[in-house]
Amino acid sequence: MKIFVEEQGITKVNLHLPTGLLLNRFTALFAPRAMKSQDGPELTAQQAWRLMKTLKDYKAAHPEWVIVEVHSANGEHVEISL
Repeated sequence: MKIFVEEQGITKVNLHLPTGLLLNRFTALFAPRAMKSQDGPELTAQQAWRLMKTLKDYKAAHPEWVIVEVHSANGEHVEISL
């Protein structure tokens, strides 16, 4: 996963995280509790693992998939990709 933030032509954040570190069974155990505490959707650990497995499979088929890309009027650019 790559997170890139640029503000007025200056790179503020350029973070590369291994996808396997974020999308695994261990994370799937804790994700439902974290989402519930943040008023997110309620998922079981099994549903979270299925979602993470699907994302990993999609990344294998489409390695440069951009999840979010935002350009603001004042020159900020945010991009999150798998």
